[in-house]
Amino acid sequence: MGLRVAIAGCGAMSRAWLDAAAKIDGLEIVGLCDLDLARAKGRAAEFGLAHVEITERVGPMLGAVRPDILFDVVVPAARHAVVSAGLAAGCHVLSEKPMAETLEEARDLVARAAAAERLHAVVQNRRYLASVRRIARLIAAGTIGEVSSIHSDFFLAPHFGGFREDMDHVLLLDMAIHGFDAMRCMTGLGATGVYCREWNPIHSWYRHGSSAAAIFDLENGAVFTYRGSWCAE
Repeated sequence: MGLRVAIAGCGAMSRAWLDAAAKIDGLEIVGLCDLDLARAKGRAAEFGLAHVEITERVGPMLGAVRPDILFDVVVPAARHAVVSAGLAAGCHVLSEKPMAETLEEARDLVARAAAAERLHAVVQNRRYLASVRRIARLIAAGTIGEVSSIHSDFFLAPHFGGFREDMDHVLLLDMAIHGFDAMRCMTGLGATGVYCREWNPIHSWYRHGSSAAAIFDLENGAVFTYRGSWCAE
């Protein structure tokens, strides 16, 4: 028997999710929701989903189609409410990153998933890049010795428009987690402490937090440094 899937959020990222779902046998898309109904209807037409339920809100969609899985592709500010609704409806939930906007919200979602006995998984696709896996294998094999320090520089200047240019902590919440998780994958080490400073340069076209620097203490005594900017023009 196949799995019934509903999707919350039909913005730009939803196309990649629908492309991936189309390649997996046994998945049936049964519902789409977005605050912009025209956008949801456009995605349905694009992917030939003529008979799916289309709603503005996640609650009515979940009640109408009772999916097994909810794909959460909403903006970060809506994540906690959408994931909570999916878990309460008995769905396993697969989310875009970030998992939450605050540590308290993240812990709450962990507790809700445990109470519902459902899986809440968060996408971290960078750890599956061939280059990241290759470095992880070299470190695990001892080829380059024990890790004493690791450094990441990230400087780009994308003009996304949309929600990212208006959100709080945009670099840390929406992008830097990729670098942080890649470090964990490559080294197998978790962080025991961190100092972080974010700022918004005067030339930034983002409202808040488009640049950041962080120093992490790692489990073996090593140090990980991160420097990043999303307005590096």
